[in-house]
Amino acid sequence: MTIFLSKWILWELALLSYSVIDLPLPLVAAFSSRRHNPSAPSRRQGKLCHQSQARTRRSSTVFSTNTLLDDRPSDQSKKVRPSSSKPSAIPVSPPFPDGPTCGGTVVTIPPSETYRLDTKTLGNDWILPSREIQVRLPASYDENIGQRYPVLYCHDGQNAISDQDSWTGRSWRLAGALQRLHEHMLIDVEPILVLLPSSDEDLQLPLLPAIRRRHLEYGDYGTPFADAHSYFVAETLKPVVDTLFRTYTGPFDTAAIGTSMGGQASMNLLLKYPDKFSGGVAALSPFFGRQTLSKASEVAFRNKDILRNKKIYMDIGGDVDDIKVPMIDILDHMTPKHFWNPGYFWLDTQLQQTVGEMDAILDRAEANKEFHQVPGGRHNERAWSQRIHLPLLHLYGKSSKR
Repeated sequence: MTIFLSKWILWELALLSYSVIDLPLPLVAAFSSRRHNPSAPSRRQGKLCHQSQARTRRSSTVFSTNTLLDDRPSDQSKKVRPSSSKPSAIPVSPPFPDGPTCGGTVVTIPPSETYRLDTKTLGNDWILPSREIQVRLPASYDENIGQRYPVLYCHDGQNAISDQDSWTGRSWRLAGALQRLHEHMLIDVEPILVLLPSSDEDLQLPLLPAIRRRHLEYGDYGTPFADAHSYFVAETLKPVVDTLFRTYTGPFDTAAIGTSMGGQASMNLLLKYPDKFSGGVAALSPFFGRQTLSKASEVAFRNKDILRNKKIYMDIGGDVDDIKVPMIDILDHMTPKHFWNPGYFWLDTQLQQTVGEMDAILDRAEANKEFHQVPGGRHNERAWSQRIHLPLLHLYGKSSKR
């Protein structure tokens, strides 16, 4: 215990050297992706959610694209019907269950079906390194083969549903929150989740320090790498997802969610491709660069319809009045993996100003906005897992209006 506490204190003190930066700098940890059949999507069962009452689902083997399309309904298929069962007796409040499936199924799409089809980057791994993309299908997907689903694209997808995969040892527990909200009949349907893993690589240029690729791909509106990422998601990946799975393909059924810089990447999809991503944006503790704020402001004044009535959720933690973010929170380190989870105690406080600017822009644009301030909130996955149900209720809740 003494050794653990010593390592923990030294790590927290080392993080103080970064306290003057403006950009979130999550520590680099290798994202260990599972290897599958390189030429076709594959399914995996994974463990069931902890605290979950979901029934056990049988594992699925590798299947081909044709297998996925065989049960695709016609364009006249009906909208998802609300659940008629009684609400669950399990409390809807966090902590939510952890697990890669939470009663659903996870499908892995190999890079050959996504990144290497991108016509803009021409398969150039220097711009967007290839990586597997996982898709989480709801529990009802195999049961109701005549049903289609909305789609939620998740930035930093490796941190979204499973503690084991998250770089801090704690995920948002997104699948567990969706399952519980559905059990409580607070949402009619669980969306299909497209888990976009951020790159764990650095871009190394001659005579220059290494740059996190995640910061480039999730960067400011209009910058080359951020534009390439947005183009890939909207023009290459979305058609693949809509072909492989039973999705509602319209813009109002397609949303994006992200935390920190992933919140900016989600907003950029709406600003750049409103004809494809008008189903909503959720940005938890988001970072917004000047060009993203400028574009949003331009839209609010000159083309308000892009943002008017669009469902947008934002929140921010940090110091608020007398409530300060503690430099050390022991619970950040009580994870079975990555005991060094630092909590980034300073970042939400630094981001409050730009989040406030975006909030004012969205008011001007008459967006269907929900904004929460979380006094003392930290900047990590454990903090976001405590409020992940709030954006889901705004985007998919029964009282949510399009």
